[in-house]
This record gives sequence, structure tokens and C-alpha cells, in this order.
Amino acid sequence: MISNDHLSLLLLLSLTVMLVMAGESMLTAALPEIEHEFSVPGIYESWILPIVLLVGAAASPFVGTAGDRFGHKRLLVICIVIYILGLFGGLFAPDIWILLIGRALQGAGIAAFPLGYALIKERFSETDADTGIGIISAMYGAGTFLGVITGSFITGLFSWRMTYMVLIPASCILLLFMVLCIRNDHGKKGSGSLDFSGFFSLLLFLLLFLVFFSLPSDERVSISGILVLTGAIVGMLLFIRIEIRVSHPLADFRLMRKRPVAVFMLIGFLTIFTFFVLLQMMPYIIRLPTGLAMPAEMVGFILIPGTLCDMVAGPLTGRMIPVTGCRTPCIVGSLFLISAGVLLILVPVSAIILVIAWMLFSFGMSMVATADLIGVMDHVGEERTAEATGIIQSMQTLGGMIGPIVTGIILASFQTVMVIHGENWEVPKPFAYHWVFLTVIAVSSIILIVSFLFLHDRHTEGYVGSR
Repeated sequence: MISNDHLSLLLLLSLTVMLVMAGESMLTAALPEIEHEFSVPGIYESWILPIVLLVGAAASPFVGTAGDRFGHKRLLVICIVIYILGLFGGLFAPDIWILLIGRALQGAGIAAFPLGYALIKERFSETDADTGIGIISAMYGAGTFLGVITGSFITGLFSWRMTYMVLIPASCILLLFMVLCIRNDHGKKGSGSLDFSGFFSLLLFLLLFLVFFSLPSDERVSISGILVLTGAIVGMLLFIRIEIRVSHPLADFRLMRKRPVAVFMLIGFLTIFTFFVLLQMMPYIIRLPTGLAMPAEMVGFILIPGTLCDMVAGPLTGRMIPVTGCRTPCIVGSLFLISAGVLLILVPVSAIILVIAWMLFSFGMSMVATADLIGVMDHVGEERTAEATGIIQSMQTLGGMIGPIVTGIILASFQTVMVIHGENWEVPKPFAYHWVFLTVIAVSSIILIVSFLFLHDRHTEGYVGSR
């Protein structure tokens, strides 16, 4: 039974994850308006969601190691302060560049997630920790859905800037409770050094990687595109070289030598990648004339049932895993993902079909993501929980960073010009959405195959021996 103190900690950490992910996704429904207001090409608009995840992916292992060394609460507070500064930058952004800088600072909130997982793993019993991690994992998707829902209503009734007027006071209140209610921990001085060179080389790799995939298709094969790709590859090789040579690496590749850990890393990447592929498409297919031509508020209404499914699936999976292991929820969850994509392909799209498909998808995504996190933590020592979850968090956020770009490329590849409210808009053709659905099915099928062939149940000798 979870004590009151542990319940308070779990509630606070869950709210933190929910609020940060809500802030990451609140502008989803406003993407067409932002592109139009700042008069920028869609390539810049497509950075609005992934730039938060890019910084989060690069910073998560760094923050996790710093938390192990200096104390998880201290780093958690610092991350939320930086996150709030990013919210103010977004509120007063005069152009797309200041908006993107503010969004980048919000990535510090994503980087704080491993600290929450470490606090749960340290202070809870093993069974309660699995349940707690399941709840927090559910908040990842629930916060994203909540952000899309509230952001769609605020954008429709007021403007996209008003979303920040909701996030800023909520974040300040959360920070106050964090300072007052979380017990201090002092860290372990020998748990690792701060690998600044690894952090910046990883950030360079992820940034150039995002730039390359953001380029129009014809520019990717140009000299400038090849130079950007070459720079990304050099950044990746530099990061690997640094991590192999330093005594306390940002990402300890020795963890990858355990096959279950490497498999979970791949599954985590693919799961969140698929999630953001579909999420990025939702406001377009719901709002544009080539889709359902509905108002911004309908984005929220359509996604609400999926939010509830996500919030149920995470804790349920956490309770399942001590009995079934991680393999079963990964397989079942991937089947839910595939069924959602198949439904969207085979049945003409309508509001009710989107609701049902999103419910199936949300339930499956939460199952796989929860099992993924718990599976990694079960294969590393408790003293390295923040470091290990920082790495898996980076893999997941890397998937979330690339997903919107892939959707953007698909939608931008099949466009037509339409007059909306007296102005010319470039909008995706109807069959462009089907390519997104096919991508969801293909990637979800890979998750199923990898889970079925390469994961082992908890009760097998290899799994138990790793405990």
C-alpha cells in the first residue's frame, strides 16, 4: 500500500510530467495560425513541436547523471525554473525565432523526467515503483492530449498566446509545491561527472539531424543538404568517441551490451515516433477542408476519449508487469497500434472513426511506453536509474522529435492550393493522410515483431537473473 508521503510525491511528479507535456503540445492545434501569423514557410512551423523534444533528448542523460551526483530534487527544481523562462519567451515572442528559442528552453522540462523516475525507484517498494512508473508514464501521453485539448479550445476562443497565460501560473504553483514538499536528497558524489563535451556533441548531432530532415526533398540532395547530413554524422561519431573515452560517460554504451536494454531502446524510439507521427497529423485532418473541415475546438473533443484510455492503460500495465513481464504488454500494445492504423485505412474518416482509432492507439501506446521504461530500469542497478532512464528518455524524445518532421514531409509532398476565408492556403491532398496511416501501420508492425522475437518474459532465467 502506498503511504501518504509517497502518494503526495507520486501526485506531484505526475502533475509535473502532465504539465510539461501539455506545454509541449498546446500549440498543436494552432500550427496553421502560427505559420500564417509569422508568414514563415511550413518548414519553420514544423520545428515548433520537435524543438522541445530535441533539447529534452540531448539534456536527459546529462540531467540524469547530474541528478545522481548532486541530488534529484535540486536538478528537478532547476529544470522547472528553466522551463518557466521558456514559457515567458513564448508568450512575448515577436517572431518565429524567439518562439523557437522559448520552446527550446521548455526542453528542460522534458529532461527532468528521469529525475522523477529515479525518485520513484529510490523511495518506493519494487511493486509500488512499477505502479508509480506506470502512472507517470501515462501522464506523458495524458499531458500531451490535455495540451492538445486545452490548446485547441484556447486557440479557437482567444489566441495561441493565451495558452502561455494558463501554463505560466500553473508552472509557478507547481514549482512552489516542489520546493516545499519533496524531501531533499544529496546525491552520490562518485556517481558520475558532468560530461559537457558529450552533451554538446549530442546536441549538435540532434540539431543537424533535425535540420536535414526539415529541408525540402530537393534540397536534401543539394550540396548544402549533404553538408548538413555530413555534419550530423560527424556529430554522432564525435559523441560516440567521447562517450567511449570518458570515465563517466553521458550515455554508457556498456548498458547497450545487455540485449534487453538495446531492444527496449529501439522499442521506445519507435513507439513515441509513431505517436507523434499521428498526433502531428490530427489538427490538419480535423480542421482543413481536405479533411473534416471542423473548428479548432473539435481537435480537443476528438482526442478526449484517447486521453482517458491512456490514463487507464499506464497504471494497468504497471500492475500487469510483476505477473506477466514486459513482453506481453509490448505485444498487446503494438496490436492496438496496428488496429488503429488499419481502421483509419479501411474505413472512411469521420469524427467518430477518429475518436475510436485514437482510443485504440492511445491505449496501445501507453502499454508499450510503460513496459519499455520499466523494462530498462529492471536491467540496471538502482543507483543508475536516473542515468538509464535518461538514455531511454532520449531515445523516446528522439522518436518524438523525428515523428512530426516525417508527417510534415508526407503532408508537404502532396499539397494543393485552396481559398480559405478569402486567402490562399496550401493544404495537404486527402490521400496524403493515408500515407501517414500506412506509416503508423508499418512502424507498429516493427514494434510487434521486435517485441515478439527479442523480448523475454520476466519469469525467464535471463530476466530474473538481471534483477
